[in-house]
Amino acid sequence: MPMTNLIVHQLTRTDTKTDLHLQDAELSLDDHAITLLAEVKSSFAARASKRYGGFSEEAGHFKALTGQWQQNSIPFKSFTHQIMERLAVTLEQGGLESTGHWLFAEEEIEAGRQFWFFQLRHKDGLALTHDLQLSESRILDYSRLGFGLCLDLTALADPNEKQYLTVSFGFGDKALQDGLVDFVDFVATVDTSADTEAFMAVVDAFSTQLPPEKGQNYRKKAVEFCMEQDKLGEPVSVRTLSEELQTEADASISQYIEEAKPDVKEAFIPDRKSLKKYIRYSGRSKDVSISFSNDTLGRDIQFDEQNERLIINEIPSSLLKQLKSGSDG
Repeated sequence: MPMTNLIVHQLTRTDTKTDLHLQDAELSLDDHAITLLAEVKSSFAARASKRYGGFSEEAGHFKALTGQWQQNSIPFKSFTHQIMERLAVTLEQGGLESTGHWLFAEEEIEAGRQFWFFQLRHKDGLALTHDLQLSESRILDYSRLGFGLCLDLTALADPNEKQYLTVSFGFGDKALQDGLVDFVDFVATVDTSADTEAFMAVVDAFSTQLPPEKGQNYRKKAVEFCMEQDKLGEPVSVRTLSEELQTEADASISQYIEEAKPDVKEAFIPDRKSLKKYIRYSGRSKDVSISFSNDTLGRDIQFDEQNERLIINEIPSSLLKQLKSGSDG
């Protein structure tokens, strides 16, 4: 992971004041820096809140400054300083509160050049000193990272490319989401939910052509493959999925798509929320909450569609015990 630039600044915005501390020098690209960026990227890849797109047509400060940096009109450090100054103004004007450090990193990987913009947060803890005394300590909390952005600089340079910007939200970002999306001039160009639903509809249609047990297993394996790709932060290649699962069905979904569904995308970004409903059925009302694995439908749980009833043939032991205790009372 050859990083070329790395710098971190601090910004605290409360309802009464704004404190901005800009770093004068970039950080050394040592093992600590490599670990930091690796942890940030891992957290980013695992998130389900990602949105995919590009810059809006209207030129905002973030888009304009990025263009100046890429055209070598301003150096990396100056680019990050100006971004942070504009971010401080944006938070102040919007009455938004935020605290933490902001990471800026550029790296060159096999797929091309990438730029990362991420909010880092900390947690307090205790550490043992060399003389085995307890001391207060603050460390980066990778489980509570804030807003993140990944910009594919190689794709950005291609005028025909419409998907090069990915944004994601972390813990406690809800109040900031709209403001930060506007700040980075982001506009969505990919509907991951629609793409996932379209592909799973094809999987369902293909599965119904198989023997019931094989069809159900194929559907399950397809969902698991998509979920795994989501965890890795990678798109789903329909051809790769087809090759991986062909032994499950003794048939190829790729061939089925070519013959029956030629408009289906060859690759798509999976949407975790959409996939979850293919793993579990769930729902709740004011008084009842129900959740069960899709595998149990038709076996342990029957759906009477005509009367809109669920028939549970195997009650979980803990629930059964509660029901028996209640009836005894």
